[in-house]
Amino acid sequence: MARADVRVVGVLTTLVALAGLTACSPAEKPVLALRVVDGQPALVMAECAEFTADRISVYTVDVTPAQSWTIDRNGGGEVTNVTLFELPAGWTPDEQTLTAFEPGTEYSVAAYGDRHNAVPVHFTLAEVTGLGPDRVLVHEGQTQRKAVTETAFRDKAKKAC
Repeated sequence: MARADVRVVGVLTTLVALAGLTACSPAEKPVLALRVVDGQPALVMAECAEFTADRISVYTVDVTPAQSWTIDRNGGGEVTNVTLFELPAGWTPDEQTLTAFEPGTEYSVAAYGDRHNAVPVHFTLAEVTGLGPDRVLVHEGQTQRKAVTETAFRDKAKKAC
């Protein structure tokens, strides 16, 4: 085999290997946001053809022992809004060690699906209850978050899906 042919085969082999590595774990979808409903944090999920939540979990961050409120769909219907600590129809409770939000404690909410997961959103009670009308709290890199309009959140989610 000529030296140029060996290089082409090497490059193609590398590209195939890289394509396989990037296909291993699908990207998380930015489809979660938090808003306040009747003074309580509520989860908002944007519609996404590639993501359906089968499990939702809210958990403490950097608290020992960790606490969480986790629910599973188990045949229940899809949800787009969930007031945290309230069980949607058809969903079942899993872990229920977190029963109330405490001021000054950081939490994270995550949703898991069959093929994809959602990008978790970190928050404090004050951040969520301080949101204005038509504002939601979204993930913004690492553990950062920011308040945006619900329209902006849904537009970004739609583009990612």
